[in-house]
Amino acid sequence: MILTNYKTFPIAGHHNSDPGAVYNGQKEADLTKEARNLFVKYFPNGKNELILDRDNETNTQLQRRIKPGAGSVLLDIHFNAGPRTATGTECLVNRNDFANKDSMSYRMADEISKATSEILGIPNRGVKCESTTRHGRLGILNLGAGCSVLWEVCFISNPDDMEQWDLKKEILMKKIAEISAKYDDMR
Repeated sequence: MILTNYKTFPIAGHHNSDPGAVYNGQKEADLTKEARNLFVKYFPNGKNELILDRDNETNTQLQRRIKPGAGSVLLDIHFNAGPRTATGTECLVNRNDFANKDSMSYRMADEISKATSEILGIPNRGVKCESTTRHGRLGILNLGAGCSVLWEVCFISNPDDMEQWDLKKEILMKKIAEISAKYDDMR
């Protein structure tokens, strides 16, 4: 187990044996790994500050291996799915952070949603509580990191959202890495 208090954890929300949403020949797992790798490329605090998931690792294995401390930042990257007309970006935080709009997690989630909306030109669906998901509670948001955010970049099922992702992913991931580094520096 990796026990650490001052690291940033960029997590690709799906892995090799869990493709996540699949739409129009694209797999969420491939997109989240690409986003994570771009995050690493642009993370301004250096790669030594990062702890990554493994592409062949399940969510359960990951959660057993890492133990983010109160001074760490965890960003779990996903792509949303829905009807073809569904559009936008959103972030999820745990119940406690949702109740405290001044928490680091809530503030980081809000910044990520706003930046994504602005850069991709898609609606900002805002910050939501984990209780709004079909699972009700998301383990990855409750591991003890000082700042934990699950980010739904855009809708894999919306061709316009995905076109904007393809055109602007480098710019977007640079900005998201900078936002995460800012919260990493706040510890």
